[in-house]
Amino acid sequence: MTGLFDKRLLIFSGKGGAGKSTVAAAAAVAAARRGKRVLIVEIGDEERIPSIFRNAKKSGYAGGRVSMPRPGGIPSIWSMCLTAREALREFAVRSMKFELFYEAIFENRVMRLFTAAAPGLDELTIMGKIEFLHREAVAPARHARFDLMIFDAPATGHGLALFKVPLTAMSMVRMGPLYSKAERMWQLLSDPARTAFNIVTLPEDMSVNESLDLYAAVQAMGLPCGKVIVNGAYPDFFPNDRPALLRARERAGPPSDLTGRIARAALDAAVSSSSRHEADQEMLATLAAGVPLDRVVLPFLFRPRIGPEELELLADGLDGL
Repeated sequence: MTGLFDKRLLIFSGKGGAGKSTVAAAAAVAAARRGKRVLIVEIGDEERIPSIFRNAKKSGYAGGRVSMPRPGGIPSIWSMCLTAREALREFAVRSMKFELFYEAIFENRVMRLFTAAAPGLDELTIMGKIEFLHREAVAPARHARFDLMIFDAPATGHGLALFKVPLTAMSMVRMGPLYSKAERMWQLLSDPARTAFNIVTLPEDMSVNESLDLYAAVQAMGLPCGKVIVNGAYPDFFPNDRPALLRARERAGPPSDLTGRIARAALDAAVSSSSRHEADQEMLATLAAGVPLDRVVLPFLFRPRIGPEELELLADGLDGL
């Protein structure tokens, strides 16, 4: 049996706003600590990974380094941001060999309208690029560029649609080059030896419920599940002290001076913190009952923004994987 970081493709998906990109970046840091050469892949027009590493320059479709090598044999971390249009262009140029042919065929007005309206074409093109990256840059080879690809996948609904596209293409085209390409995509996605689908959630009602639905959908599709990662769980600052806090607040009278107001504010904050932690634990119990996967709980970070220092703290929590 292989550990999570022994896989070659780690997919992170979940409800929007759950911190998928942050968790993906922290997982890259944890993998790099193990000597892995990591490529983080995200898709769409809004690139997030470089800014999390505090890089002003975007990596773009060509890719770029977001973390430099560090002492102790920790290699660089790279990222790239894919768009369907650039992936289609690369595929067409690679297939036709001449960029002039691509410009004549795909950049004319009629063909651009057709490709924009074709259902599932963008998703198929993106998945084709990811499979190509894996085959060329991650799969074992003498001069492989990366040991691990981390895919910061879209949120639940869009992510599931993306992963269903190879199956849809295979059902529509029973043979030929398109079937072979779609089959390679699906073989990569569904291979538990190479791939793990990880669910990222917050300890909140809507996020947990969406995670339960996502897990059921992933199981139904036959994708290999990895871990469920709970991001932003409130720490327990007052273990076993909640009853005492509640009693203290009940006994406390109205503050009469500045010192009393400060003490009352501190007491209210302590009770609020304890209540938040208790609510998080209830959500974790619901998640454990509905998603029987290994669970990693990452702490809420009281920081204004996420950067390299915060990624190191989160990577500490992921190191057990």
